[in-house]
Amino acid sequence: MIGQSLVFEPDPAVAMVDDDNPWVEGLFFIMVIGFVAAIAQVIGGILLTASLPNPAAMLEAVLQLIDHSRPAQMSAADLAAIEDSLRMWWPWITGIYNFGNGWARLLLLIVTPLSLVLQWALYGVACHVMAKALGGGASVGQTMGVTALGMAPRVLLIATGVPFVSVSGLLLQVWGMLIAYRGLEVAHGFGMRKAATAAVFPVFALMLAAFVVAAFGAAFAAWVGGAQ
Repeated sequence: MIGQSLVFEPDPAVAMVDDDNPWVEGLFFIMVIGFVAAIAQVIGGILLTASLPNPAAMLEAVLQLIDHSRPAQMSAADLAAIEDSLRMWWPWITGIYNFGNGWARLLLLIVTPLSLVLQWALYGVACHVMAKALGGGASVGQTMGVTALGMAPRVLLIATGVPFVSVSGLLLQVWGMLIAYRGLEVAHGFGMRKAATAAVFPVFALMLAAFVVAAFGAAFAAWVGGAQ
């Protein structure tokens, strides 16, 4: 099913639509992909940590480099502030690359599948809302089933099991959206335009929500600043 989804074959979407519980099938599909990707990330983190110096030693080396290369006009207080900030953020920086996290990296086995499920749930519901508005005939379960197939490209995260290898998030998102478009086309009996509209609607809705939040945040900050 994963391979067929990656090349936009309609059979996986047809199977989801005909399934008795397509959303359950979709949930299982995503959990398997997420768990496999998480295992690869854990292995990649272990290999990366083994191939590089100790994170604490690397931090000290970076701090020494900053100290030796600082501009003459930089005061000792400014340098100390930079060092304090770097020490505070260093665990987060190494955590992003899954480097030197110890047993904490095993949380990926839980976080990765759950994050994919959350993304799917939000995206699938938004797609269904737009699809029904466009006159789609599939149930919410069928919509969730076919949009779950859009997570198939995440199987490429297996490549992160190799140190220093990464996979483009934009590639995964666009590829997954194209698969979801194909699934919505099959499930709702849509033509190209309606299926594309339903597939991209969640992205524009998210962008609009982010813009509104940013606008309210800026207005609130300006109001607080003016009040002072």
